[in-house]
Amino acid sequence: MLKVLDSNRLHLDRWLRWSSPLNSRDTVSQFIRKYEALESDNAGYHLGLWFDGKLSGGVVCWGIDPANQSSEIGYWLSASQTGKGYATRSSMALMEYLFAERNLSRIEMQCGVDNLASRAVAERCGLKLEGIRAQSHWITDRFVDHALYGIVRDDFTPSLTAG
Repeated sequence: MLKVLDSNRLHLDRWLRWSSPLNSRDTVSQFIRKYEALESDNAGYHLGLWFDGKLSGGVVCWGIDPANQSSEIGYWLSASQTGKGYATRSSMALMEYLFAERNLSRIEMQCGVDNLASRAVAERCGLKLEGIRAQSHWITDRFVDHALYGIVRDDFTPSLTAG
């Protein structure tokens, strides 16, 4: 994971709120252990996306709020894997699982306002823009405004996971 992050710093650290601090084997190991614990508790996931036997990204369920039956999801891809539909398909598959198997009522995605590619992924997945969160996350070296997208189970159509 560290190798993929390091070779994609300019691409990833511009938008991801978690990638820039993962700059050593130790910080990456801690991050992985955190998500192993969440997955063990069935409370969140950071699943690798592998292409040609190489880790090239991930799809993330940041956590599950059982009281409100909701979650925030996200994804990341190495620069060489963007524009191929992987982000949309993996996000849709995770949403389908969370709605069908975990019986969630609501899923959110947050995207940097200027990250038009990620905003397009959220929109292709059927999430609707609900508002802008001003300076909501520290990203590498600055605060970034985020577009908040959401969808409820009744409005979700899992059509993109086929094929």
